[in-house]
Amino acid sequence: MKAEEIFAESVKAMKEILTPMGMLDSIGRSKLRSEAENAALVDRHRESINELVRKIVESGPAEALAGAPQELIDAMVLRYLRNREIFMKTFPLGIENIDAVPVLLWAAIMISPHDEASQV
Repeated sequence: MKAEEIFAESVKAMKEILTPMGMLDSIGRSKLRSEAENAALVDRHRESINELVRKIVESGPAEALAGAPQELIDAMVLRYLRNREIFMKTFPLGIENIDAVPVLLWAAIMISPHDEASQV
C-alpha cells in the first residue's frame, strides 16, 4: 500500500472517529496554545491516549469517546497530526502487505513504538 493511500485512509478514519467539525475544533484550540503547551498536553496524556486508541479499535468511537475529557481528545488529535507526519517521513514509499482497514491504519499511526516503549 502506498504512503499516500495509508495517509488518506488514516484521515478518513480520523474523520469518522471524531467528525470533521470535531477535528477542526480541536485544531482550533491547539492554535490557542503554544507549541510547548501542546507538547506538554500530549506528554501528560500519553498513556490515556494509548488506552483511548485501543478502546476505539475494540468498541468503536462512540462508546470509547463517551465521557472522554476534551483535553484528552485534543491530545489525541495532536498526536495523530504529529505521528502522521513522522509516518510519512519514515515510510515515504508505503508498506507492502499491510492490513488496509482504515481504523487499524489509524491505530498503527497513533501508537508509535516510542509510545509503547514508555509503558514498559
